[in-house]
Amino acid sequence: MSGQDRMGAEHPFGGHSPGGHGDGNPGGGGAGPAASGGGLPGHGLRVVDLGTGMAAALVSTLLADAGAVVHRVAPSGDEVFDEVYPAHRGWRSVTVPADPADLDVLLAQADVCLVGGEDHPAVTPRHDAADLADRYPRLVVAHLTGYAAGHAPGAPAVDLLVQARTGMVAEHFSDRPLYFAVPFPTYGQAMLAALGVWTALLERAGSGRGQVVGASLQQGAALFMTPFWMRAERPDAEFGKVTPKDVKHLIFQCADGGYVQFVMGVPSAVAKLYRILGIDVPVDPADRGIPRVGASPDTYFGDRPLIAAHVAKLDRAGILAAAEVEGLPAAPVLDLGEFLDDEQLAANGLLVDRGGATGPGNVIGFLGSARAPVETDGPAGTGPTGGGPPLAGVTVLDFGSYVAGPFASRLLADLGASVLKVESLGGDPNRGLQRHFLAAHVGKRALAVDVKTPEGAEVLRRLLARADVVMHNLRPKAAERMGVSPEAVRAVRPDAVTLQAFAFGPTGPRADAPGFDMVIQALLGLERRAGGPDGPPLWIRTPYLDYVSGALGAVAVLMALYGRRTAGRAGDMWVSLLNAGMFLLSDLLREADGTLRGAPPLDGALQGVHPGERLYRTADGWIAIAARTEEAALAMWRVMLPGEPPLPRAAWDGAVAARFDEVCAGRTAAALLTALAEVGVWAEECRTDGLAELERVERAGPERDPAVACLLADRADDRYGRLTGCLGPLVSFSRTETPADDLPGGPGHGAHTRQVLAELGYTDAEAEELLRAGVVR
Repeated sequence: MSGQDRMGAEHPFGGHSPGGHGDGNPGGGGAGPAASGGGLPGHGLRVVDLGTGMAAALVSTLLADAGAVVHRVAPSGDEVFDEVYPAHRGWRSVTVPADPADLDVLLAQADVCLVGGEDHPAVTPRHDAADLADRYPRLVVAHLTGYAAGHAPGAPAVDLLVQARTGMVAEHFSDRPLYFAVPFPTYGQAMLAALGVWTALLERAGSGRGQVVGASLQQGAALFMTPFWMRAERPDAEFGKVTPKDVKHLIFQCADGGYVQFVMGVPSAVAKLYRILGIDVPVDPADRGIPRVGASPDTYFGDRPLIAAHVAKLDRAGILAAAEVEGLPAAPVLDLGEFLDDEQLAANGLLVDRGGATGPGNVIGFLGSARAPVETDGPAGTGPTGGGPPLAGVTVLDFGSYVAGPFASRLLADLGASVLKVESLGGDPNRGLQRHFLAAHVGKRALAVDVKTPEGAEVLRRLLARADVVMHNLRPKAAERMGVSPEAVRAVRPDAVTLQAFAFGPTGPRADAPGFDMVIQALLGLERRAGGPDGPPLWIRTPYLDYVSGALGAVAVLMALYGRRTAGRAGDMWVSLLNAGMFLLSDLLREADGTLRGAPPLDGALQGVHPGERLYRTADGWIAIAARTEEAALAMWRVMLPGEPPLPRAAWDGAVAARFDEVCAGRTAAALLTALAEVGVWAEECRTDGLAELERVERAGPERDPAVACLLADRADDRYGRLTGCLGPLVSFSRTETPADDLPGGPGHGAHTRQVLAELGYTDAEAEELLRAGVVR
């Protein structure tokens, strides 16, 4: 169960009970449309979008969906992205086209400006972020780049090339790279930029000053690779419990040709699965099917050959019906677009008009808000002059477990918030998967309490009374029983911001269903997309929906804190794995006649979506090539097939790719890269170790480069000693302090219980009695 989130499964704090949502204020249960107008946290914000490419467009949509007005001044040549991304016009439909002659006036009135973005030879150079920040002191400038400052200067900002240079392409298979069909660096960059923008806006509310926020494709890749790009001074067996490369998940083809996805980890999972499939093999009735460290890729999640043989005899519908009776999580592996008519998407308000077609939108849910006093000191209690990290003084209570919920508060801790992990006496089940636990929990303190006892309920009440933010990933019906529903929180702390992380959503036909990363991947067609149209479905070994849900959750909290700070409204926000999955399908649109466009399919080798933007094996390694224009394609052809009449780029097909494969196989990577560079074709060597690449950059200078701090951090961990990896803030600020050194590691179970009880007003004797009685640990 490596890294998977049992969001909505039985929570370690206790059982389930009916629960409501919101605070009785207007808001609605959808993800945005029902809470339109002045109630949205971004209402009144003005944004000027000067950016290019996909990530800039996604940041615009996130800000527009939050209520901001986005004015678009497109750079010269920007229309080329309509060809690169069929959804590009849809994304840009949320903006208001503006005349370049009005740019100075727009910037003088704006709160946020987006600059930089994706590189394309047809697009002219963009605006200078630092110059804009100097000219407009209150402006928050989001600068989107390919790499963090000091890394790969001059290298093109193209998702595939960043996947290659960072070593991300090497993170799934051990003997070859993989072209990730979902452009993870781009999505990560967009979320980090949104995170940085809302942080800078919140800080500006106290200081009155804007600044430059930096988010790169490289940092976007690191967001997803955190559990893998991590090293410990004193590693142990549990630190090694990370899904290995080449692993195959429990995805099988049924007798009727359809595929099914099983998920283990629930009580008696193996026995349940074997009963469903009629496998007459003795098993331990307590076996939950936890991954076996050291097992082969074919048996890591279970005995795949045995299971596959039995699944192949049964139809999918019968298997799924039996799984529901047994209580074993399972899902059909659907094609892209098959899930778009599911009622849960409508309940979440996830499908919106994008320029005349239907596409994903409103992925951050807003249930309503409560009145709160407008703050007159700093954005987080630090005073109008600032000082310290941007969220210094913000207290966050995190009742989440696994990854998707807690990752949100970890990102807030990176920005200076004081985050307390509140868990049951039994502890977070994800403590057994230390890499994912650390990725989601570094920088926090931890308290363990039994809130079902009267004494524990009093501890909870005191905690809530001091909280600015309260968050969890309980099932919709469980939060009220525990006492952390928005209504329960409001009864103790009326101006607290709340965040709920669900599997599917707060309402709708699937609201009470347990959710797992791989279940959502299967339903939305993400596994089919990853495996290509001609191959079996593929589950990527990083539980990426968990991390997307967490990042969107952190953005939601910052939005709500900004609304509380500036408008006197404390918002009730929510995110879900389903919303996260739909966000990763932002490049997929459905026309009025039902046809789909966007989300281009991978080739059969899983090396690219077009011969001009693809991975190629050389005689001694792999390279990535991005020939994005007709001129670049012609130059590439002349390098690969000199003397042969070139075909236009649009006519390149699998046969052309096969010819290029033959040529590349006979030449070294260095020779090809040199030849391509000489004719102006963008290409990169495929690195094989992302963490080593980051460490190489750090060692390049005599002193630690401040730019590295937003990618590589050291933390002092009680269990593992020195932790090194992508464990610090992954977004940079030109003025605001975000320390990345001398930070705490992951908290032990109940490691700070005594300290927190003292802060809550308990005497030493009272704390000792709570410990003796088993109320706390």
